[in-house]
Amino acid sequence: MGGFATSGPSRGVIGALAALVLVAGCGSEARTEAAAGPTPGLYQEAALSAEELAAKVGCEPAMRTKAAELREGVCRTADGNYVVTSFTTEQGRRDWLDYAQMYGGSHLVGRRWVVSAAPAVLETLRKTLGGELRTGRGATPSGA
Repeated sequence: MGGFATSGPSRGVIGALAALVLVAGCGSEARTEAAAGPTPGLYQEAALSAEELAAKVGCEPAMRTKAAELREGVCRTADGNYVVTSFTTEQGRRDWLDYAQMYGGSHLVGRRWVVSAAPAVLETLRKTLGGELRTGRGATPSGA
């Protein structure tokens, strides 16, 4: 029986050490990802409201939607006409964009925001706002 009692605690110590190694390994992976910085692309920009997006490019938008889940305004500037839309969640932006792209059009997409306009206007706005250009399935290619 004495040997049985001795093996119990040593298994516990081995188990604790194994758990410590696993936890330490997971922690180092998390630190490595965090040290790598943000994912390039959409998420480098801050999540801005429709009004903040418009102000950033010199427009005071005519707000047409102020709902709990999104805000949308229309801008008419020397660069062209466009619609700025901001969302309270990233999922809301994805859902909206999936629906909108079924009907075509061009969009500049950022973190919880979308700007809709002609491709040439979006190229100009992208210099200030950042984001990613996307064209809907039903959209006519530029120049057509």
